[in-house]
Amino acid sequence: MTEARSTTESTVVELRYELGRADWSDAFRARGRMRGIRGRLQRLLVPVIFAASAWLISGTLSVAGCAFLGCLLGLVARAGVLATRHAKMGATMGPWTVTVGDSDDAVCFAGADMTTRRGWRSLGGYVETAAGFVLLSPAPYLLVVHYLPKRALGRDDTDRLRTILDRRLPRSAARPPRH
Repeated sequence: MTEARSTTESTVVELRYELGRADWSDAFRARGRMRGIRGRLQRLLVPVIFAASAWLISGTLSVAGCAFLGCLLGLVARAGVLATRHAKMGATMGPWTVTVGDSDDAVCFAGADMTTRRGWRSLGGYVETAAGFVLLSPAPYLLVVHYLPKRALGRDDTDRLRTILDRRLPRSAARPPRH
């Protein structure tokens, strides 16, 4: 269920949607790209240390190789598990209505049982992907605050939302989206 509604003011965009596993996967992939090569190499540190420890204890290279591959598979599966968990938690909350305005109350998230307002200073930036906009917390953490899918927007609303976000938040240096 997705729909977008524009208010008469050109500085407000309203979205209504439900987030699924694919949405959260897209958000976590975009956040991962923000870390660049240094962040990706840091993620390899744990499998390398684990494999080196297995090699020192066992004395065989095949055990170390299996330990390294097992850790890598765990890292790859982790993103899917997180996306599934977020989608299941969000499904119980029903559809979201999100209002993004060019005022001090930047973003208002409203679900069936709760409403949350976030000011622009509580957001650290955003990443645009081919499928949506990922709102991030301030550095150094860069956590995914929320995901705004483009499927809930018309072409004009997408451009207006991008304009509001560009005016208020730094856009990430990640690869530009493919439209």
